[in-house]
Amino acid sequence: MRTKLLLVTAAAAALGAIGLALAVSVGDAKAKPQTRTIYMSAVEWKGSANVAKEAYPTQALPEGGGYESFPPGHPEVASEAGKWAIETYRFDTALVAACAGEKVVLRIFGVNAKEHQITIPDFNRNFVVRRGYLASTSFVAKKVGLYPIICITHQPSHRADLLVMPC
Repeated sequence: MRTKLLLVTAAAAALGAIGLALAVSVGDAKAKPQTRTIYMSAVEWKGSANVAKEAYPTQALPEGGGYESFPPGHPEVASEAGKWAIETYRFDTALVAACAGEKVVLRIFGVNAKEHQITIPDFNRNFVVRRGYLASTSFVAKKVGLYPIICITHQPSHRADLLVMPC
């Protein structure tokens, strides 16, 4: 059910972005390519509970650092008897959009974690986002498609997609 909701939400966002892009492009069909600056943040979601109220989950998590689990007694939660915690890394948005031919300037602010090794393989971009800093990379979105933005440090959860549309 949650997967279906996420897919419907992503599709609605994409269709809305396409509609907006088409409306803008119809009004100025001969406009020269623009620069699109996209701002994102690298964040960490945290949750915790106590075994007295909720059992500690024992299911194995995917490897890669994107999901973390701290059982009762772990140094991360040792200050409270029976406390356990979980964490996941994400971008604050899972889908960003641009028009084909635009110069894209991607700016990502590091909120959580010391650093994030980011790659956008289809545009040959690799850069580091550090906590407290606004990292930047740029490229021309030449071809229509859906392209992953991946944090190598916190896989598989810390990723987003760039939708390049034929505006």
